[in-house]
Order: sequence, then structure tokens, then C-alpha cells
Amino acid sequence: MQVSLCAFVLCALPLGASAQRTVPKLEDLPRRAIDTLDTNDRNVKIVIFTNNTWSYYYPDLQERTDKKVYREHWVNDRIFAYTDIQLQELPQVVDLELIDRYEDFHAPTVGKVFSKYGTRGRRSHQGVDIPLAIGEPIYAAFDGKVRYARYNTGGYGNLVIIRHENGLETWYAHLTRCNVEQNDYVTAGTVIGFCGNTGRSRGAHLHFEMRYCDQTFDPEYLIDFSTGDLRYQTFALDRSFFSIYSRASESLEEEDDYDQTLLAVSTPDAALTSESILENIEQAEQASIREERAKTDPLYHTIRKGEYLGKIARQYGTTVKKLCQLNNISENTMIREGRRLRVR
Repeated sequence: MQVSLCAFVLCALPLGASAQRTVPKLEDLPRRAIDTLDTNDRNVKIVIFTNNTWSYYYPDLQERTDKKVYREHWVNDRIFAYTDIQLQELPQVVDLELIDRYEDFHAPTVGKVFSKYGTRGRRSHQGVDIPLAIGEPIYAAFDGKVRYARYNTGGYGNLVIIRHENGLETWYAHLTRCNVEQNDYVTAGTVIGFCGNTGRSRGAHLHFEMRYCDQTFDPEYLIDFSTGDLRYQTFALDRSFFSIYSRASESLEEEDDYDQTLLAVSTPDAALTSESILENIEQAEQASIREERAKTDPLYHTIRKGEYLGKIARQYGTTVKKLCQLNNISENTMIREGRRLRVR
């Protein structure tokens, strides 16, 4: 009986077919839309397909992508798009409207920045590096259109560049693979790739850059990568920030030392104005600099009746020996009323 059953099964197989069944891939199955789901954003929906896959659908996609920023200087075959615009041609300050609501931003990843924006030996490091495990998802920071998504032979490896409506571009490099294609429209929080070690890289990490008209600036001006928070709703991008020596950490890492009222500047509609914040931080820094300089600037004392070197030294927290060195005198020198002594 067992032999007959085996013979029947073998005869039922097509000629030349393997006894091992081949499971079709999802992408090989018929793909037809069968349902649409709403999301928290009325302008974003999810389409469910018959092959158990899904994708975002934007009813206003044409309106979103048919903007001037996505038509001018739009190139897919090279990383730099603004080769005809020089740094000195940019405005002194560009006001970047970053978000209208909380959902308009998602940190590319959260972690400690182990290599900051700035100089690295003789080379310039144009972004920040955040170590991650290979395969960890990388997210789009803001809504935008993918301008570049391919392997870059210049050192970036698998690179995704997204241009956003305000003209800002975000770069995501060294990915193990890209999860989007050129000219795709993505929303904040979309997984655009996965952490890797491709290109000129010495370990798995995300290299993240922010550029405006191809000019880089420190991403930490806008994002606190340790918490995944966006620092501002609007940001005044000063032309001086397009310098490898202009690092956000020099201004922001010590911000806890400032009076927090300096940072809580808002317009009548409660939108943060980073220009005012930076101005107040600058004023606080200058005040601190003046205070530090005052500690080292020369200080003089006019001798009054009855004073002597030991008493003056105690008054200014110094020593008689130091007073003698500053004034080129000896401990036995007679000091007279009205004479000016340098005490610092």
C-alpha cells in the first residue's frame, strides 16, 4: 500500500518537476489594490494590495511634488545640484520653516555622535557620524522628495539625498541598502534605508549631512541626536554657518549654563524664532567673555595712608612676591601714599 501511494504521488508530478515545492516571492504575486486605510494625516493614506504588501498614497501628491523647489536644480545622476551658485551669492540669513506640527519631523536615528562636524586631521568632516548596528533602520527627517538614491563611488557608499520643501537637503550615507528610489516622495519617519558600512567607512554607522544649495552646516544646530528632538520650529540659517569651523556644539553644548529665559523667545503665534535665540545666546557668550577677560586684565590699586605691601596683597588675594614682580620693586621698597601699584 505504501508503495502504491508513493507511485501515485510521483506520477502526479509534472514531468521534470522537483519534489520540493517552490514558494513564490511576494513581488511575483499579482498585485492589485484591495483596500485603503486612513492615517493620522488626512493627506496620507495606506493602500493594501493582494500580495500582502502595502504602500503610502498621497491624494495631493501632484500638488506636493509640483513645487518650484523640486523642479529647479533637480538632478539624479550626481550628488551636487547647485554647481552654478556660489557661497557669496546666498543671502546672509535664510529663514528655514522646519515644521508645522510635531509629526513633521522624525530623527534619522537616535544615538551619541562620535564624530562631529568639523575638521578631522587635514580633512573636513561635512556631517556627523552615529554608530549603529548593521541593518538598523534609518528614517527620513522631514517630508520631501528623493533626489539621489544609489551607490556613490566618491566615498559615501549607498547614499540617499532628500530635498525638502524649504530647500534644505538631508544626506544619509554608508547605508547597507537604500529603501527608496529616486523621485519617490517620502514623509518624515519613512524608512529610507538601513545602516551599513559601505563606501569609505571604518565601521557600521550613519553619516548624516545637512546642506542648503550644496553648502554644508552642522546638523547639530537643528537636531539633538542624543534625544532625537528637533531644536527649533523655525531656524535662521546664517551664512557664517557654512563653515567647517562653525560648530553647533560650541554654542549649544553649554546651553544649560544660560538663563533658560534666553532660549524661550517666541513670536505672538508661539513659534520659536531661532534668530532671537541665537542673538541672546551670542549676547550671553559675549558677557561671559567680558567677565573672563576682566579676571585677567591689568588691575591697579592707589596706595592710601597707612597701607603696606602685606596688607595690599591680602586685600587682593595675592602675595607680596607677586606684587613686587608686577611692579619691578623689592620687598624693601618704600611705597608712598598716592602711588599706583599693579595688583593683577
